Amino acid sequence: VQIVVHMVYFLHMNSRSEGGWNLMAMLFTLIIVGVTLAGALWVMHNMNANMMHLPPMGAEEMLHR
Repeated sequence: VQIVVHMVYFLHMNSRSEGGWNLMAMLFTLIIVGVTLAGALWVMHNMNANMMHLPPMGAEEMLHR
C-alpha cells in the first residue's frame, strides 16, 4: 500500500501521465520481478527436493570425492 501511495501522490504516476508509458514501464517491471522471483523459488524447491534423495555421506566418503 505504501508503494502505491508514494507512486501516486509523490511521483504523480497514473495511467494518463506521459501517455501511459509510466504505467507500461511499471507493469513490465512487475512482470520481470515476478518471473525472476517465481524462477528462483522454483529452482530452490527443485534443488531441495532432489537433494533429499541422496544417501547420507560419511567422512570417509567425503575424503574420496
